[in-house]
Amino acid sequence: MNNQMKNINRYILLFTLFTGYLLFFLLSSPILAEDHSTRVESQVQRLAPITVTAERIPQYVKNHPQNVVVMNQEEIKKRNFLEVGEALASMPGVDVRQSSGSMGTKISIRGGGSGSVLILLDGRPINSSQYGGVDLNSIPIEVVKKVMVFKPPVPVWLGQGSTAGAVNIVTVSPTRSTSKKSKNKGRFKMRGGSYGTANASCTYTVSQDQGSIMLTAGGGHKDGKRPNSDRDSGNFSFNWSKKSPLQTKYDLNVRYYQTEHGSPGPTDNETPNARQKYRKGSLDFHTDGLIGDTGEFTMKWYADNGKLKDRADDGRISTLENCKYGIKGETIWSHEERGALRLGGLLEKNEVEHDISGDHHREKASLHLQHDREIYDFTISLGLRAEHTSDFGYFPAGNIGLSYAVGQNTLLKTNVGYSVEIPSFNQLYQPSHGSIDQVRGNPDLSEENIYSCDLSLEHRFSKKTILSATLFRTDTRDIIIYLRDEKNLIYSPENISRAYKQGAEIFLTSKWQENISLDLSYIYQDTENRETNKDLPYSPRHNAKLTGKFVLPTGTKVEAIFKALSHQYSSPGTVQSRKLDSYCVVNLKTIHPILIKSLTCEIFVHINNLFDTDFEFHAGYPDDGFRFIAGMNMNF
Repeated sequence: MNNQMKNINRYILLFTLFTGYLLFFLLSSPILAEDHSTRVESQVQRLAPITVTAERIPQYVKNHPQNVVVMNQEEIKKRNFLEVGEALASMPGVDVRQSSGSMGTKISIRGGGSGSVLILLDGRPINSSQYGGVDLNSIPIEVVKKVMVFKPPVPVWLGQGSTAGAVNIVTVSPTRSTSKKSKNKGRFKMRGGSYGTANASCTYTVSQDQGSIMLTAGGGHKDGKRPNSDRDSGNFSFNWSKKSPLQTKYDLNVRYYQTEHGSPGPTDNETPNARQKYRKGSLDFHTDGLIGDTGEFTMKWYADNGKLKDRADDGRISTLENCKYGIKGETIWSHEERGALRLGGLLEKNEVEHDISGDHHREKASLHLQHDREIYDFTISLGLRAEHTSDFGYFPAGNIGLSYAVGQNTLLKTNVGYSVEIPSFNQLYQPSHGSIDQVRGNPDLSEENIYSCDLSLEHRFSKKTILSATLFRTDTRDIIIYLRDEKNLIYSPENISRAYKQGAEIFLTSKWQENISLDLSYIYQDTENRETNKDLPYSPRHNAKLTGKFVLPTGTKVEAIFKALSHQYSSPGTVQSRKLDSYCVVNLKTIHPILIKSLTCEIFVHINNLFDTDFEFHAGYPDDGFRFIAGMNMNF
């Protein structure tokens, strides 16, 4: 009977979603039914002020209440980031950790401590709703156009799973040039360095009439410092992009990623024979364009298929296959007096076959609505989302934000949000990102309920100097925390009744001259598990990052990053809790332009942990210490 009711509820929700979309488009039918020639002429005449959603990002960041940080492709190339994770880790208030030899990437926004960070690729989720994590190395840095970081509380239209923030990675879609002089172009990158590091990648773009084709391929090897921390990886991507005369854009993306690596385990429970082999293929088709004079639409169809082979230290073999496919759509209507209305939804299905925990599936459907309105010097944002999953039922989410322009150079922002975070299959059953020797699941977990708010002040002293200060707080009921058993040294998740996180974030950016700039980011946070009155795991009280960028008269670019974290604990309040000492680390990079015949090139050297500081970024996983990478970028 329960299964029948779940199926009935599911069909009701699907019917509601599609009925809502149908009514929405029917209501706009007078606009869509315009004479074809009149519509084309009207759109061409009004094309300048009407741009697709991706191009409105700077305006959104400037005027809306949400706290958003953006890094564009120009900065990614200028600073010579080699991987998406490296670019993300350089952004204010963001930390990225990856265990030696493992697949999963841990991203923390505003100091971490609790919640999950949603990872989106062109607006669609790529961290599996079953197994949570994502390997950022599977996304070639060459195809990235923008990296956007949304700090909590995030807008509801981004989707479920963003209780601790969201990251949207926007890929390149070059469809701008129609000139006959437009040339095909390519970029080749190679590098090598410490601990047997060797990587090479190539990107080639073929220009077409109102479109392009981009091919990217790469591969690499790393021995690692610890035994059994080696890694071999390879990736390939294909992108086809086209824009129609009616300004409708089509994008087709195909990606493949494969890695084979060791899983060394923590220093107190080493697994010198544990190995993992992982492969993943993805297919995306996007289309977006204009609806009449004031509307935009975007539709995304996507599918992922991944397979993981996990060999335990004692030789046991387990396999996990994960298939995900879905559709996400959105329409945006803008009016000078009534503001902007955003309506969208998502349908997604996940299927998992695991020879240890069995077969699992999750169907998900959601509908979101957000309204933004400017009234004099105020901007008001109100968002609502209804979501249903086949295993946890219905749950709502909402956020409200307000920004106020205090004069020409000062902006006040405040946001309040509520959301529900359902456990991933990783937490419920068995992890895919990490050896089976280290972690177990818990099928009795309950969903988390998260309440968050922030208050920020942004002041522009000049075009080159900006200061931002934010107060934030998050309260969570039934928070999911990993605890370690003192006998078998295995981590497993548990629900904790109540916890909170609060603090302050300061960010200052200044460009003193054309060739000198400085960025300073600092986070202070206080966290508490209400059951034990101890800090939440991996929540350092102080987190500071200082970045200096210089351009020498020779054209050589120099960048130095100083990073400092105070001490933190792996599982506070438990016998097996491990203290991670505070540390300071300095990274340095130099990039020098050269010309080889008629080809523009760059040679570079990146140094990580310049002073060979001894620290652990995760309990039992020490940093590799001083290491360097040297290489060359060649444009052709």
